[in-house]
Amino acid sequence: MKATRRRILASAALAVAALATATGCSGSDSEQSGPVTITVAGMPTSQQPKQLDAFKRKVTDFGAANPDIKVVGDEAVFDVRTFQAQLAGGKLPTVFYVPFTEMQGLIARKQIADITSALPADSAVSRINPSILKVAQDAGGHIYGVPIQAYSMGLLYNRDLFRKAGLDPDKPPTTWDEVRTAAKAIQRATGVQGFASMTKDNTGGWVLTTMSYAHGSTIQSADGTKATVDNDATRSALQFYRSLRWDDNTFGANFLLGYNDAMKAFAGGKVGMFVQGADAYATVVSNMGMKPDDFGLAPLPQAGGGLGTLGGGTVAIINPRASAGEVKAAIKWLEFDNFRKYSSEQDAVTDAKAKVADKQPVGAPALPLFDQATTDRYLGWVEDYVNVPRQNYAAFFATAQTVALVPEPPTKAQETYGTLDTVVQAVLTRKDADINALLADAQRKVQAIIDAG
Repeated sequence: MKATRRRILASAALAVAALATATGCSGSDSEQSGPVTITVAGMPTSQQPKQLDAFKRKVTDFGAANPDIKVVGDEAVFDVRTFQAQLAGGKLPTVFYVPFTEMQGLIARKQIADITSALPADSAVSRINPSILKVAQDAGGHIYGVPIQAYSMGLLYNRDLFRKAGLDPDKPPTTWDEVRTAAKAIQRATGVQGFASMTKDNTGGWVLTTMSYAHGSTIQSADGTKATVDNDATRSALQFYRSLRWDDNTFGANFLLGYNDAMKAFAGGKVGMFVQGADAYATVVSNMGMKPDDFGLAPLPQAGGGLGTLGGGTVAIINPRASAGEVKAAIKWLEFDNFRKYSSEQDAVTDAKAKVADKQPVGAPALPLFDQATTDRYLGWVEDYVNVPRQNYAAFFATAQTVALVPEPPTKAQETYGTLDTVVQAVLTRKDADINALLADAQRKVQAIIDAG
């Protein structure tokens, strides 16, 4: 699970200080003469020698290609407890990485700078998947950060079980009613559990949040100050669970499934469908031995009024106190560090060869970081090395550029998910569970979690 934990309730002093730094930054300084030095977060520690060596090689390669820029690594990583103070005090490295959940708040509070004008005309950033780039944009389309990694939730299904149940594996369910029908068909024809859900270690709440989005509501307000757990969309999601569990009996008998439990059950052909991250291919196929042709991935079904699918990831931001020269240098580094294989055929092929040598997938299904044209060009470059049956995921790819990504709850997501775990478990283990009462109780508990700071 790629969830994040944080709360942003900066004091007025911090907000004013951050506003001052943001409004007086990018582009206001005159161009520097001579070499520019930037610091970049996320440098591996000495306890990660292989990763550290790889980072140092990348810095050396970048320096050879850009002798006017000096890159200094920094081990700093995002920590909700210190981030706001570091930002307000100008203590962040030039390049820093934050989760998706931070971006809209940072933009709204004017704590980070608009970098749109600093992007080169041919910047790879302009080719990022629009649904992902939106996370780092304001309402006017101005760009405040560079997404470097993203994932979305989807519906995983076993194509072999679909075939055995008389279902078309190339036409996965697009509604929750169709999911329910498919679960019954799979169980009736094969005896295999039709549907499953993770339920413990915060994963039950993670998936219920995803289901709530698909049914039409978030579980916290956009600013993370109010719990909105007790809503009709979450009620509908839980009613869906109840129907499969108690009316259809397609939900199995184990209702304490963690992340690895569910992945192993799916990889072993013991579950027909479940909601999971769309980037699960490497885990269940490469690491757990599922046959590539059996792995199915579909867009997350949407109920009427569905908001989209839960998405997460990482955005690179630039210190708002950076000079214009430092901003430009930072953008060069980010493109070199993250996007070379999408801009250079040689780099794409080198990367693909290395993955094949390591018996890792090339072309695995996942939310594409770049737009369709850039993605297609990259796939053309590595066509000879693609080792996954991409044609099996046509339904997922058809919406990958347009799917609406809804960020995770902005405040204390993990604690919120943990609270919702117990709600999911109650609905699946007690036929008489009162969904309204469970949600009312969860609403109070999540609000208390938020208020505790």
